[in-house]
Amino acid sequence: MTRGILIRLLICIFFLGGVLCLYIDKQNDLTGFKIEIPRLMRSLSTIEGEVVQLRYEVEQIESPERLMELLRSPEFAHLKYPLVDDVVVIYEE
Repeated sequence: MTRGILIRLLICIFFLGGVLCLYIDKQNDLTGFKIEIPRLMRSLSTIEGEVVQLRYEVEQIESPERLMELLRSPEFAHLKYPLVDDVVVIYEE
């Protein structure tokens, strides 16, 4: 009788020990993620700053004043607006 209770008690202790180990492992994973969050936030902030800078550069390149300057340059002086008769429109069915 006492032997049966002892075996049951040992099984419960091993089961609870296994569950506790799994819980601690999950907590360690969660702590690792909490540690990574500030590093990822700094990286995100850096990337957002680069996006803003690149967006500004694109706006500067595509600005009408800059495009008119390029039109006056010798490299692009041959470019002209097409006449209405020269435009061919193809319709899809």
